[in-house]
Amino acid sequence: MKLDFLFSSRDGFSSRRGRQEPRFAAAASAGANLRGGLPALSEEAAEPYSTPMGRAARGNYRVDPRNMSPRQLADWAHEMYLCRMLSWEEYCMAGFPPELHPQYNRTVGALTGTLAQPDAPRNMIRVWEERLSFMLRYYEADEPDVQRVEKLLRLLRQQM
Repeated sequence: MKLDFLFSSRDGFSSRRGRQEPRFAAAASAGANLRGGLPALSEEAAEPYSTPMGRAARGNYRVDPRNMSPRQLADWAHEMYLCRMLSWEEYCMAGFPPELHPQYNRTVGALTGTLAQPDAPRNMIRVWEERLSFMLRYYEADEPDVQRVEKLLRLLRQQM
């Protein structure tokens, strides 16, 4: 090709021909254990696909959506997103409450006259029901945002 001289070294060979890939010592030996002698995980930590609802059934993860703070809602939404129960758009809607924003008191709080209380518990089901009723007043029922809020409400109600 016309521009091959740009990709070759001075001796005329391509720079890729003589390249050696790095090799790890553990993988180089034929029968090496891939774990490399690390201790085995306990059975509690060996659940890679446990869901928040599955942990709630076993009693070691409990969420009360009728007494949940915005910070707890953000943690819950993150758990649901990691378990693939929420899409990215649904997670963005529920996982970033406005009261967690550092400038809330200067912006929204200044307009409404309230200070941010990200750790104050409130009834999140009622909050999302109010948001849904507002959206149904101004949006069509088949809008994606309305469907996302309905899904979030359905998941929150399942937590009770």
